Amino acid sequence: MGGVAAFDLAARYPELTSGVVMLDAGVVLPSSVRAAIPGFLEELRGPDYRVALRRYVANSLFIPTDDQERKERILESMFSAPQHVVVSAFEGLCDYDPYKATGGLAVPGLYIAADELTPRLDMARFHEMFPEVLYGKPVGSGHFCQLEVPGQINAMIERFLAIIVRGQHP
Repeated sequence: MGGVAAFDLAARYPELTSGVVMLDAGVVLPSSVRAAIPGFLEELRGPDYRVALRRYVANSLFIPTDDQERKERILESMFSAPQHVVVSAFEGLCDYDPYKATGGLAVPGLYIAADELTPRLDMARFHEMFPEVLYGKPVGSGHFCQLEVPGQINAMIERFLAIIVRGQHP
């Protein structure tokens, strides 16, 4: 959820940032995802929250080409978070509204989406709100694209930084 935090920081305090890179971040959630979060939160508040979290993470954040050992390490790491932390994180994601939270994005932005069937971002609405943001999509990686295909991600970020430094951002 770091991309949402980075976006919010850049939008609220543009004087502190030169640009923002978001990796598969749910800044503007698709309406179907937003509608599903309250039910998911109820499951996370229950005694079997780890089962609900595992089902969501395993089915939503990974694709078949992702490294299975890495996937298991990520799942184990996520399950080590206390229940109240997990619930709070998803409550924050559900409650976040970039329309209300920001006055716009005054710095250059790059959004890198994972190569997933169900995107984490309502790209049409996001583009409508922030048409100047550049977009990238790696090949063959789920949500943790910076770990799965770092060469692709780093190349996109390096190009974005080169554009910003030269002042050629659209």
